[in-house]
Amino acid sequence: MNRTALAAAVTLGLLAGCGGSGDDATVVPAADRSGRIAELNDEVDRLKRRKAEDGAKRAGVAERSAATAANRADQFLSRLPGTAGLAVAAPGAAAPAIMAGDLTTGDAWSTIKVPIAERVLVDAGGPGALPAERRNQISAAITRSDNDAAAALFAALEQEHGGLAGASKAVGAMLRRTGDANTEVSTVGRDGFSTYGQTDWSLADQAAYMAALAGGCSGNAAIRSHLLGEMEAVGGSDTFGLGATGYPARWKGGWGPGTDGRYLVRQMGVMEVAGRELVLAMAAIPDDGSFETGGRMLTEMAGWAARHLAGAAPAAKGC
Repeated sequence: MNRTALAAAVTLGLLAGCGGSGDDATVVPAADRSGRIAELNDEVDRLKRRKAEDGAKRAGVAERSAATAANRADQFLSRLPGTAGLAVAAPGAAAPAIMAGDLTTGDAWSTIKVPIAERVLVDAGGPGALPAERRNQISAAITRSDNDAAAALFAALEQEHGGLAGASKAVGAMLRRTGDANTEVSTVGRDGFSTYGQTDWSLADQAAYMAALAGGCSGNAAIRSHLLGEMEAVGGSDTFGLGATGYPARWKGGWGPGTDGRYLVRQMGVMEVAGRELVLAMAAIPDDGSFETGGRMLTEMAGWAARHLAGAAPAAKGC
C-alpha cells in the first residue's frame, strides 16, 4: 500500500472511531470527585481553626507576658521614695500594654506644650508655612520648656479660635484624634500657673497620644517629624528620666507643685532599646515633695523599663 492509500485508510479509521452519521456518541462519565472535594474542604476548615487557635495562643502569651511585666513593674515602683505610675505602649498602639503603679493621672504641666505646638502647626498648614517667630517659639517651648514661648503660642491660638475656651478645645482636638475621649484641656489656672498646664491628663491617655505620634498615626508626616525632632533636642532641666538613660530618645517633661506643695514630675516619650521602640508615660510624687527627687525617680523608672521591659512590650503596630 502506497503512502496515499495508507493515509486514506487512517482517515477513514479515525472518522469511524469518532462516530459517523447514524452512530450514537459514547459518553464516559467523569470520575466522582465529591469525596476528595469534601476532604479538601475539611482540610481548609482545619487550617483555619489552627490559625485561629495559634493566634489566640499568641495573644494569651502576650497578655500573660504583659501581666507579668506589670506585676514586676508594680513591685519596682513600690520601692521608690514616693508614689509613681508608669504606662508602656508600642508605637501605633491605641492603648498601653503595661500599666503599673498607684499614680495614674495628674496635672499635665509642661507636657501639654507638645499638643499646643501641634495645634499651631496644624493651623499654619505645616512646618513649611510656619512663620519664623512661631517656629522659634515651638522650639523654645519644647526643647527648653520655655513658659513664655508656650504662653505666646497659646495666645495665638486664642486669637485664632475665639478666646480661651476655643483655644482649649482646639488643643483638645489634637488629643481626640488619637482616641482620647477623656481629657479636657483646662480653662482654669491656679496660683498664677497657666490654665492649660492644669489639664488632668492620665498616663494611659498620654501614652496613647505619644504612641500615635511615634507610630505615625496622628496628623501628617511633616508635623509629626517636626515635633519629634524638637523632642529629640530637649535639654536643660528636662534631661532626667528618658533623657538620662543613654538610649536614643525623644521626650517632653512637665513638673509643678500640687495644692499641698509637693511636686508632681512627669514625662512622656519614646526610647529605642535593642532595636525596639518603647513609648513611656510616667509620673512621680516624691515623699519629700521636691522636684529633684521626682526627677531621680523618673530616671530610675526609665532605666528600669529599658532593662526589663524592652522584651515584654509589644512590637510597633500599624495605625
